[in-house]
Amino acid sequence: MQVDYDVIIIGGGLVGGCLALALSQTPLRVVVVEASSFAEKQTDSAGQRAIALSWGSRCILEQLNSWQQINESAMPIRDIHVSDKGHFGKTRLSAKAQQVDALGYVVEAAKIESVMAARLTKAGVTILCPAELIDYQIDDSQAVVTVNLDGEERTLCCHLLVGADGGLSKVRQLGQFELKEYAYDQQAVTGLIKTESAQCDVAYERFTSEGPIAMLPHVGGQYSLVWTMSSDKAVQVKKLSEDAFIERLQARFGQWLGELSLAGERQVFPLNLQYVPNNTAARVVLIGNAAHQLHPVAGQGFNLGLRDAAILADVLAHNLQNKGVDEVLEIYARRRKTDQQLVTGLTDNLIKLFSTDNALLSVLRNSGLLILDKLPMLKNQFAQQTMGLSSRFARIKVN
Repeated sequence: MQVDYDVIIIGGGLVGGCLALALSQTPLRVVVVEASSFAEKQTDSAGQRAIALSWGSRCILEQLNSWQQINESAMPIRDIHVSDKGHFGKTRLSAKAQQVDALGYVVEAAKIESVMAARLTKAGVTILCPAELIDYQIDDSQAVVTVNLDGEERTLCCHLLVGADGGLSKVRQLGQFELKEYAYDQQAVTGLIKTESAQCDVAYERFTSEGPIAMLPHVGGQYSLVWTMSSDKAVQVKKLSEDAFIERLQARFGQWLGELSLAGERQVFPLNLQYVPNNTAARVVLIGNAAHQLHPVAGQGFNLGLRDAAILADVLAHNLQNKGVDEVLEIYARRRKTDQQLVTGLTDNLIKLFSTDNALLSVLRNSGLLILDKLPMLKNQFAQQTMGLSSRFARIKVN
């Protein structure tokens, strides 16, 4: 039976957009269904958030010919300093030791979206917007997808439906995928921080009994704060005056960056872990936050999703025209399983280990940091995981 497209991507955000761009130079017919216009994304609060890109993500974006423009406003992370408040344990990961320019970069989501939108337009990718998924049905030969396009209902047919529509994925909901969820009863307090120190290429992860404090280099010599704490404490902290907030932050973060001051509005949002154990089904695959939404403690959420997109593009480009869709999805699932499970498990265990005041666990985590700092091989493996280089790369190319 004749279908309209080989691939329909529901969700044209960062992950879905990267997948569409990667597929744009293949013979595959691709369409993106996106609810929000580019202008709307640029003005919402999500577009202003800072994203920590791993070195591996930079490599993928280079293959998509997008890194040069993104790099114009990217802040390099050349060292990562990890410490545990009240203990001697600490370690420092360096780009020099890994023989790379940077371990990662901090970029505003809006910048990546801007570059991606321009690249998708130049590549001639078909984007239906504003459009929302209504329903889909699967049969032996196709996926029949119904969307609302600017108030009008349309039906599209494809070989493969990709759900890249975020943590509240409608593709996942309609497909009745099993969803595992864990509520940490924590919230993240975020904001921009001015620092006394002129240092601007070191990221800090400071573990405390209340939860981790991440400080990421930001433009203008500022730092982007992600401070994780219990929901009860987050409510209290949100109500603090600016001076009281900074005093509390300074007491827990320490003097690593000298005196701190607030440079913008504070925001608070809830944290949880959710993932789909089996993110493929008949003619359907979930990627990015639709498949796994992680705690930000290790800054791996977008990087993991970008690897989903890169591997899926690689698998589709080399297999979809000569293999059945079910076989193609089996190949994708095999290639992504280990990386997804490892990062999800690592993130979950980190937050449980470092967000407790249990005496035994406190000794264990402090000892772990001391050991990590003294064993170069183990430290190197940890750095490789942080850089997104522990799994085999997809080789994708866009002209």
